[in-house]
Amino acid sequence: MNLRTLQRRIRTTILASAFYFGLLIYPPIRLIDWLIPGWQPGTLELLALLVLPPANRIISSTFPGAITRRLAVISMTWMGLCFQLFPVVIVLELVRLISPINDTDVGLIGLTAISILGSWGLINAQLLKVRCIPLFAGSSVEGKSLVQISDVHIGSRSPTFLRRIVKCINELPADAVLITGDLVDDNIDEEDLQPLAQLNSTVYFILGNHERYADTERIVRHLEAHNVIVLRNEAVDADPFQFVGLDDAEAKDTVKKGLSNLSKLDNRYRVLLYHRPEGADDAADWGIQLMVSGHTHRGQIFPFNYLVQRIHPRMHGSFDLHGLRLYVSPGTGTWGPVLRTNSRCEVTHFQFLGDSKTAVARPQPNSSTVR
Repeated sequence: MNLRTLQRRIRTTILASAFYFGLLIYPPIRLIDWLIPGWQPGTLELLALLVLPPANRIISSTFPGAITRRLAVISMTWMGLCFQLFPVVIVLELVRLISPINDTDVGLIGLTAISILGSWGLINAQLLKVRCIPLFAGSSVEGKSLVQISDVHIGSRSPTFLRRIVKCINELPADAVLITGDLVDDNIDEEDLQPLAQLNSTVYFILGNHERYADTERIVRHLEAHNVIVLRNEAVDADPFQFVGLDDAEAKDTVKKGLSNLSKLDNRYRVLLYHRPEGADDAADWGIQLMVSGHTHRGQIFPFNYLVQRIHPRMHGSFDLHGLRLYVSPGTGTWGPVLRTNSRCEVTHFQFLGDSKTAVARPQPNSSTVR
């Protein structure tokens, strides 16, 4: 190991430790200290706070199963609550500097704030919202509709949640269902994906980063067993659509390189499925008309959304780029903590209304429905 590599590893370790202790350990210890003056954590308490949450996640990845997954979800949700508690504690520390308020009152304020924030996040993570997106295109696709789901994260979420998603989709008119990656976490079993076989429409799927982290080929086999069409750097003709699916990758030019190897059909409405909201300009140059992505979760929990926004400026919603419409889903599920404070779990329903001149007088569909 050379000196530069060693320095990089030391730097990474220091930053990771500072993040872990500062954002995930300090907030609950400080809150308990305010609520119970003179509290001194013993060895077991410190071990539970320091080691148990990440240990459960590691155990779940090493020994996947229903019980270990449940423990991992509980641990990750605890860590998510600690992360949300961090800004609350910082604000209260500032309040203590300028106000004579006693520690017990400060602690009660903090406990109330995180209880409200956490309860909302837990409840909101269970709700499914249908968002209707009208698209004005040519007459060839008028009256058609597509449904997108993304970032469901079965493993972090249960197969029961997937059944609810399938039920929601089947209540919508859809010519195809598009799954834009991160459907699963870790190595789930085939029966965990069985609800997908109940979908009434043709289903297309592309890999997200979490499918790459797990046993990719095994996941693909499970999906194909439930009649899901897996698009891996390929295009299919589904008159009047051409669906193009690219594997997730870290490289910024993935979309440009992937599309350069494919042929476009000039008499089709071309739809690109790519997990990350990147490469939209290259997709527009190639001739893609609709690009659907996910990955960002719209930050999922406060204040993580500010960091995600810096990494992915097109973090959520619709963007028009040189004849292409990019839609970035906030995600249909949650990763890690079963918490969501920055948006709802979304099922996106694209409705094609013909061209803008003929469709302008028509009433537009409802923007959202909570189910």
